[in-house]
Amino acid sequence: MRIIQKIGVYFIMLIFAAVVAGIYGILHDQISFTFSEEYFTQFKFKQFGIPWAYETPRFGAAYVGALATWWMGVLVFIILGFFGFMFHSPKQMASNLSKSFLVVIVVALLTGLAGLALGYYQVNEQTVSRYMQWVMPGVTNPVQFVRVGFMHNASYLGGLTGLLSGIAYLVICKLRNNRVAEGL
Repeated sequence: MRIIQKIGVYFIMLIFAAVVAGIYGILHDQISFTFSEEYFTQFKFKQFGIPWAYETPRFGAAYVGALATWWMGVLVFIILGFFGFMFHSPKQMASNLSKSFLVVIVVALLTGLAGLALGYYQVNEQTVSRYMQWVMPGVTNPVQFVRVGFMHNASYLGGLTGLLSGIAYLVICKLRNNRVAEGL
């Protein structure tokens, strides 16, 4: 019976992960839109095929963020969720998986912000020519466009490092639970 409950927890949290990742993407792209509107109007709206977004670009950026990340939440949780089965009860599984997914989100956000900071460090008027192959035609502020590109690329790396951090968190929780159960 306990395994059936854990499977239920897994699938409920998988849906939760998709929703949370979509919300994360909305917030992420609102931050990056603030730094470069052109990253969306000259690149992402075309990439995602959403011509209506030019009418309300900030809402369009939110839409792009949700579309770009909900699936990453599913992918991350498919893997992360399997580690949840090592906990004794469905309640422990749900609690520890929720906390580990928070770890994933924080690591992904910090990695993305580190990418933006690296973009500010690396890219300026004198160095932007090194990155012009990244810049879409029609961009009037290539420096900010490339800086936001750094943030977006780093955020995907953040998803991977977040996943590894979330797994590490779960393993540490399991080891602590084992020590407590053994009375140490």
